[in-house]
Amino acid sequence: MPRCPVCSANVDLNAVVTPPFCSERCRVIDLGRWLDEAYAVPEIRRGDDDEGDGEGPIPPELLRGDEDEG
Repeated sequence: MPRCPVCSANVDLNAVVTPPFCSERCRVIDLGRWLDEAYAVPEIRRGDDDEGDGEGPIPPELLRGDEDEG
């Protein structure tokens, strides 16, 4: 049986309305941890040799729409 990620209580996923949490309280606690940045998704750093793969950051001028119209 899976456990609640906040309090480690057993969770019957078919019986609760807040899966994977055991209760609304644990769901809100988890949300608060994300909002307080207690949890974070790690950033994947790429080396210099990975440039040019087409998946780099978008240039700021494209984000602002500052393209030359000529």
